[in-house]
Amino acid sequence: QPCLILRADMDALPILESTPHIEAFKSTQDGKMHACGHDGHVTMLLGAAALLKKMESEIEGTVRLVFQPAEEGGAGMKRMVEEGVVSLSPEAKLGFGMHVWPGLPTGTIA
Repeated sequence: QPCLILRADMDALPILESTPHIEAFKSTQDGKMHACGHDGHVTMLLGAAALLKKMESEIEGTVRLVFQPAEEGGAGMKRMVEEGVVSLSPEAKLGFGMHVWPGLPTGTIA
């Protein structure tokens, strides 16, 4: 049975958030901020999960959703692989992750 991984990094960074005029979206934890798109990455993976659930009966195999911590310098996915996220049954043969890059035009895949 085929299996693939869809991955999103989700860690916060040790940054004091300064978001004038949008306090409603500011981190509730002083000194911790989702500064490089991790909130967007998690949102994309949750969106993919919702879409995949709607078409679950059409999917052959397993789609493993991985919410990965420690991406920023913590070797998060390396550790998850060492702890078995790929080798769980059924073993994943492919893995995909997305990352936002604000300097690229919307819709660009690089």
